[in-house]
Amino acid sequence: MSDDVEPALDIGFPDLDVELVVDESEERARRVRVVDHSLRPSKTNVAAFWSKVVKSPTCWYWIGAISAPDGYGRFNFQRKNRQRTMLAHRFSVELVYGPLAPDVVCEHKCNEPLCVRVGPNHLVESTHSENVRYAIALGRLSGHALLDGQGRSRYERSLAIRESLRDGYDAEALLRAKIDPGSWQGTLF
Repeated sequence: MSDDVEPALDIGFPDLDVELVVDESEERARRVRVVDHSLRPSKTNVAAFWSKVVKSPTCWYWIGAISAPDGYGRFNFQRKNRQRTMLAHRFSVELVYGPLAPDVVCEHKCNEPLCVRVGPNHLVESTHSENVRYAIALGRLSGHALLDGQGRSRYERSLAIRESLRDGYDAEALLRAKIDPGSWQGTLF
């Protein structure tokens, strides 16, 4: 598979996965939606997704909604009075491979939380334990801190990157967003 995988539109999603949960504090069972894979993205949903992506020579950056504190992109789509919200990078991988099992995670080999490019140097299917091992090996995960190495949270870094790409790809603005800790960071001397 090439590194530049454009997702297909015709993918199959299995039926709604619903689990009955009995809460001991309640007398009756209640329905809890575990994963709603039956909501298939339409061509309009896919076009809306790609309208929030800026392609650089390396990563393809999500410039839509970003969640805190992890700094990952979130994509929400709706059809027939139903909606689904998911990680933007997972949506991209599912466009290429179809629905993923719940225990599959999408690992960023490029080490960029906003990247939605599917390929061996960017997004690959993985397991949680493999993803954690990779993050530790790269120094990306130290305890529970989600810092970027510049003193910012990963969320703040993602916001800076998104803002730098609002008007399209600009290599200088992107680099500045990645490495500049912001005006709040004073100098030592």
